[in-house]
Amino acid sequence: MSDVYQAPEASLNEPVADGQYGSVENALAGNYELKPIEVVKEAWDNLSGMKGTFWGAAVIYYIVALVFAFLPVLFIGSIEPSDNPTTFQAVVPFIIQIVQTIVLTPMAMGLAMIALKHAVGANIQVGEIFKHFHKTLPLFLTYILMVITIMIGLLLLVIPGIYLMIAYAMAMMLVVEKDMGPWEALNTSRKAVTHKWFNMLGFMIVAMFVVMVGMIALMVGLVWAVPLVALAFAMIYRDMFGVESKTLNS
Repeated sequence: MSDVYQAPEASLNEPVADGQYGSVENALAGNYELKPIEVVKEAWDNLSGMKGTFWGAAVIYYIVALVFAFLPVLFIGSIEPSDNPTTFQAVVPFIIQIVQTIVLTPMAMGLAMIALKHAVGANIQVGEIFKHFHKTLPLFLTYILMVITIMIGLLLLVIPGIYLMIAYAMAMMLVVEKDMGPWEALNTSRKAVTHKWFNMLGFMIVAMFVVMVGMIALMVGLVWAVPLVALAFAMIYRDMFGVESKTLNS
């Protein structure tokens, strides 16, 4: 008997039809598959054609991140905290950190969307990294709410915080791809992931292992490992929630 929840085995060289994969309704009902090893294998088999575009965008991301890393030197003369900082020295790094989060989060989601578009056979471009700044405010609010609730969970005997770390895995993608508000995205991710929470945890562990192996291989392995993990994560999202027409066509 065939598995009615098995993701379609379509080539990523051709775009899928709208609705071919999962949906929010099915994800909330737990009607999706999440097999960590299998999804990484599928991502590996379909990684060709993505690495160049992904790394082109990633280089831009890391250059911007590097600029923010050296801003404290420009403003206060050091990237190391002072033993007796002035008010200015104490406030400036905090402000830089906030601005960095505001700027880099939409860019990080651009990288995630490159992987998602590749996962459904849509056209991918380096410029995707700049396409989601209109979501800056909801992404920032989602991030703040996520951090606050996870911290509260960690204070409540640790386990609730660990649960939320995994359960909120899809929230940021839902904000960008489904146009959800912060709280709706967090709740939708939590409810959907809870059905396969241990599977998602397993994927996170496998992903960490893949990246570690890439680092051990003289860092060169990261050229494959980082986009591989991004594509595998995108495939999980795709199979859980599906993709919108605007994602396929943008």
